[in-house]
Amino acid sequence: MIKMIEKIKIQMLVAILAVAVFSLQACTRFSVVDIEVPQASPVPSETPTWTPKPKEPTALPTATKTPISNTPTPMLAPTQVREVLFAVSGGNLSVRRGPDLAYNYVGVLYDGDEALAIGRDRKGDWLLIELPSKSGVRGWVTTETKYSTVEGHIRSLPIVEVELPAPAFIRNCTKHKVLVQPVEILLLNKYNEPDNIGHFDVATYQIYDVDISGDVRLEDVSLSEGRTVDIIYDGNGDKSKCE
Repeated sequence: MIKMIEKIKIQMLVAILAVAVFSLQACTRFSVVDIEVPQASPVPSETPTWTPKPKEPTALPTATKTPISNTPTPMLAPTQVREVLFAVSGGNLSVRRGPDLAYNYVGVLYDGDEALAIGRDRKGDWLLIELPSKSGVRGWVTTETKYSTVEGHIRSLPIVEVELPAPAFIRNCTKHKVLVQPVEILLLNKYNEPDNIGHFDVATYQIYDVDISGDVRLEDVSLSEGRTVDIIYDGNGDKSKCE
């Protein structure tokens, strides 16, 4: 019995001590401690501070007065057509309706003739003149022959435009090949179209049958603008027609 009482006392004592310890811990947990924490001094910034400098005044350029000249500015003289003289020497020269061999004849300049040029084509290879033998008649002469001479500046002449010439043709309607002279163009027989027809300048041509020994001369053909001449007889006298 006594041991039991002592045991109970010991248990009670342990319980009292436990309560005391718990109370002490609670007081310690919830107590506020005032601790003075030293404040850090502000560190000066290492970034340099930009201080604007006063702007220096810029000197304005000094105006320079241009002296006024009393001398008048010379005016350019207008372009003038200079006199261009065309002459023929050593032979006769055809005059044509336009600046090309495909145009019709309008006259002739004979050996020793002279004429004033009044115009030119774009290249300056042909000149427009007035025929000395036909008053009021104008025509074109080429500067590119051994009979042609020019005095003066061709480029000073005005450019004159002319409509295109009407084309002229020779057609071989025979069963033989024919040769067109003096241009040496061969036209095949009627069965070989389109090689049996050719486009030619305005001029006179000689036609030969090359399928006959000796190249028989068939006829002479004088072409003009817009004309087509058919060759219908061969060297044997046989007649054919173009179909």
